[in-house]
Amino acid sequence: MPLADPAAPETPDPEALTPGTPPTGESLADLAYRRVEDLVVTMELAPGARVSEHGIAERIGVGRTPVREALQRLAGDGILVTRPRRGMRVREIDLATQLRVLEARRALEGTLVRRAALRRSPEQAARLRETAAAFRRMRDAPDPVPALRHDRRFVDLLLDSADNPFLASIIPLYALSRRFWLAHYARQVRFEPGAITDFHIRIGEAVAAGEEAEAGRLADAFLDHVEAFARFVGLDLAASS
Repeated sequence: MPLADPAAPETPDPEALTPGTPPTGESLADLAYRRVEDLVVTMELAPGARVSEHGIAERIGVGRTPVREALQRLAGDGILVTRPRRGMRVREIDLATQLRVLEARRALEGTLVRRAALRRSPEQAARLRETAAAFRRMRDAPDPVPALRHDRRFVDLLLDSADNPFLASIIPLYALSRRFWLAHYARQVRFEPGAITDFHIRIGEAVAAGEEAEAGRLADAFLDHVEAFARFVGLDLAASS
């Protein structure tokens, strides 16, 4: 489902692209990576599902060579896993993985938002404010998928603003976190509705304003919240088993 927000940052919605046509500046392998990542995050490719070059190429309308490169990158990033005699599969969802993902995010996320606040251009600041406004409009929307896709755009904009390509290793960590959140969305509603969207709004506004210390503080508080939710999910699953 594409995000109906003309003011949103320009990273394209994977579902809105013409099959086989990458956006400006992206290769076909980049396009394939984004499309498969989106299928995994939205669980259109289910956890544990087997993934083949041929099947993915047919599904997303991209040739097998760029699909092969994209799948190798996704496996290297931990979104897909390869097992002997079982082929390539979508990584399963579990609490232990989510907690390790959050541990790794803590090493990167504060730096990402602080550097974005320090280095963002006036044009990027304007786009960050637009992004925060779009999050505010979708805060109470019944379908969480557009917000997940908008979050991918938000991360891309933070990375562009931070101007440090080595921070891009955070992209698959965000993807796995988004999928965990979507898988347990009903529990999020019981835990603290709207809190994650509120954090995105406040972080976006702080980065846009160049408030480096505040952006870092909010990122730390956000990760505390996300970890608390993950542990809440673990307790809830244990209680219901």
